[in-house]
Amino acid sequence: MKKVAILTDSGCDIDEKTARELGIYVLRMPIMIGSKEYTEGIDLDLEGLKEELAKGQMAKTAQASPGSLIKIYNKLLEEYDEILHIPLSSGLSGMYQTSLMQAKTFGNRIAVVDAKCVCYPLTKLCLDAKKLLETGKSAFEVKDIIENSGNILEAIIIPRDITYLKNGGRISSAAAALANLLKIVPVLSVSEGKIDVYDKVRTEKRALKVGFDAITKVTNYEDYYWMIIEDECDDLRDEMKKKLEEKTHQEVELHDFGAVILSHTGPGVFGFGHVKKLKA
Repeated sequence: MKKVAILTDSGCDIDEKTARELGIYVLRMPIMIGSKEYTEGIDLDLEGLKEELAKGQMAKTAQASPGSLIKIYNKLLEEYDEILHIPLSSGLSGMYQTSLMQAKTFGNRIAVVDAKCVCYPLTKLCLDAKKLLETGKSAFEVKDIIENSGNILEAIIIPRDITYLKNGGRISSAAAALANLLKIVPVLSVSEGKIDVYDKVRTEKRALKVGFDAITKVTNYEDYYWMIIEDECDDLRDEMKKKLEEKTHQEVELHDFGAVILSHTGPGVFGFGHVKKLKA
């Protein structure tokens, strides 16, 4: 049986300690704050990012450099026969295309997957992939299973401050000004690996209901992992966990947003949704 390393990137929202415990590798991505560049998880943690955002600084993310990608590929292939690389969704980053191009120079040893996932669901997917690898499947067989599984992640994100979405270009300055004037709450959807505006409502309570109705429109709840991912939303977390568990009869996991997503949405963002379980 081939020895396969699982590689993902900062979009998975876990730190180095957690990654080691889970047995996966993470390529850390740069975050620019003002004119200074940091590496997520190395010289900038979540609290450091939030401190800078609180000062009014703008943060932007970028894909890891080809050089850092090649370096980690070389290092892993010294120990492993193959690499299963599951980067941040191609709909949110250019990392997938860059990885696909660089992987070709290593022969048939690196399988790059467009899983169309982000945040902790990306980690969850890596863990399911790890289980499939442990049954003896190759990296390329698991790649095919993932990419033939359809829409793996569906989620709703509700930001409490749309300033960051405006700064990141997700919504226009005019739309943001109008939304603030009319007290509009945007409901964002994560589907097919992209983040789009799903609805615009007048209250947070209505936003939660719209989101809840949207993500519970599935046939077999047991075919999915259910989770809540949030930042500074303790008041919403427990209530939504109870509602989802009553509706789905499935355990709902609780996780925190990491620096990559918060760079775009800002603090105080609430998300919930489901991740499809991988089946051989």
